[in-house]
Amino acid sequence: MFHSSSFGLEYGDDAASTPLARPFGTSVTGGLAAWNPADERSFGDLMPALFLASDLFAATYLRVARAGCRRVTPLVPSAAVVCEGPWLDQGDLDVYLACVSLVLRQGARSPRLRCHLEEAARLAAAGGRIAAERTAARLRRLHEARVECGDDRFAAQVQLLSSVVHDVAAGGLRIDFGHEFFDALRLSSGTARFIADRAALGRDALGKWLLGVVWTLRDTCLIDLQRLRALAANDKGRDIQQLLQEFARRGYIRDMVTRSDGLVIVRPGRLAGMGGVCGGSEGRTSPVCHLLT
Repeated sequence: MFHSSSFGLEYGDDAASTPLARPFGTSVTGGLAAWNPADERSFGDLMPALFLASDLFAATYLRVARAGCRRVTPLVPSAAVVCEGPWLDQGDLDVYLACVSLVLRQGARSPRLRCHLEEAARLAAAGGRIAAERTAARLRRLHEARVECGDDRFAAQVQLLSSVVHDVAAGGLRIDFGHEFFDALRLSSGTARFIADRAALGRDALGKWLLGVVWTLRDTCLIDLQRLRALAANDKGRDIQQLLQEFARRGYIRDMVTRSDGLVIVRPGRLAGMGGVCGGSEGRTSPVCHLLT
């Protein structure tokens, strides 16, 4: 889906046989570094970008299930991500965000959700018995996926869902979320708006993926439209600029300028900046992030 990874691997290579490129898990010389909760929070702030502004969730609805250990290409500078288990897509993200939305509606502060399976399926834009069964299957996939990620300071092994209990007879669900991604979403004031705007895109997988990327932007980015079009294998005629203009109208992009070489400079708007693809802690970023180039 992406071209060559910034970590020297082609998409789909066996990450299990290739060690993660530094600075993932960089060692500290001259003694142990002091534990700083502010640094930990800064790393936690990167989680939405590591999950949404990457190919962890493919920019499509996969027709054939695949599984294995693979490198994920994040757009966060100096970050590395590996995923083991099912290859996730926008349908899996639909279900995950539907469950997050239910937690936000219930006003719960803990990473646990109790709901009915059909309620989660309905919020994930699916209805009926077959849709409920597919939602349950996607919840299993989300639980099976194991993600290893890190930057120049922290290394983490995380799950999207730590447990899923399904009362098959009554249709009830008890879902325990992995803390890192869930906490970052729960603590953002813009999460409910993002989930609603994303759901309004229907089955537009590329649009949903791109909105996730734009939502996490903090600084100016340079976008290669040809690389974006390559993500939409079954939709060669997409007008990516029109899609970006729609996000600008909704407040996710402040302005965008097309350069003479066809690359588009994008400045994030008032609804963006949640996860920090290009922004973040001092020393982790460059003034312009080359997105998909």
